[in-house]
Amino acid sequence: MNISTLGFPPHEQAKLAKLLQLSKNSIYTLQDFDPDKPPAMVMVFGEAGLADAALAPLANAGCVLAVVSPKPPQQGQVHIPYPLIASRVLRVLDSIGTAPPETAIAEAMPPNPVSSNATQPSYRVLVVDDSPAMQQALALELGKLAEALQIDFADSGEAALEQTLAQPYDLIFLDIMMPGLDGFETCSRLRQRPALKKLPIIMLSSKTSPMDEVKGVIAGCTTYLTKPIVPDQFQKTMLRITKWLAQQAEEVAT
Repeated sequence: MNISTLGFPPHEQAKLAKLLQLSKNSIYTLQDFDPDKPPAMVMVFGEAGLADAALAPLANAGCVLAVVSPKPPQQGQVHIPYPLIASRVLRVLDSIGTAPPETAIAEAMPPNPVSSNATQPSYRVLVVDDSPAMQQALALELGKLAEALQIDFADSGEAALEQTLAQPYDLIFLDIMMPGLDGFETCSRLRQRPALKKLPIIMLSSKTSPMDEVKGVIAGCTTYLTKPIVPDQFQKTMLRITKWLAQQAEEVAT
């Protein structure tokens, strides 16, 4: 499949090129964007990029339009979650490449939101960790909870700061050791925002020392969890957190 990009920052373009090489099912080739020679897919970086006049000639060209963004685009295009993670990017591309043309876009679209009549509370969670394996482990444990959860991912402190500006969250898991901003600095910056003063922030660490715990308290974290995840400890922590979230929701409602 030939893929062109529009509006990608250079570092994200380079990252995408590397991710596409990891595919074991299909061959994905990046090509320069040329409206006169439409590729099979155009990836637009950010929903605002859909307004680019260069996309107009593609309307009837049979080209799949995908938006790379933290949350699904409102206009109904194929969504590729940001930040770019190999497993998620390739899952979307593979579904398009193997499905019949009439169903490819439908299969790549996100599921319908949970009905407002659902009896279980619904929370939005942000997992901030540069390890895909850790992201998957947390998603697996979160999937065991009774509450309905929507889970987003960020692989750096910088990405987490951007995503929390674009989307409100009920809970954040934050790795301590990350490239760029570490977890302590990211937590401290999040706490500087009035809307996030009480947000539960759970820091993740492969080993914690008394000094780490002091730094975490100063930064504003709610509690710690060790890596790798210990299921019993995780579920007990989440039981306390979800009870607190439910109480907060009740207070707001009254």
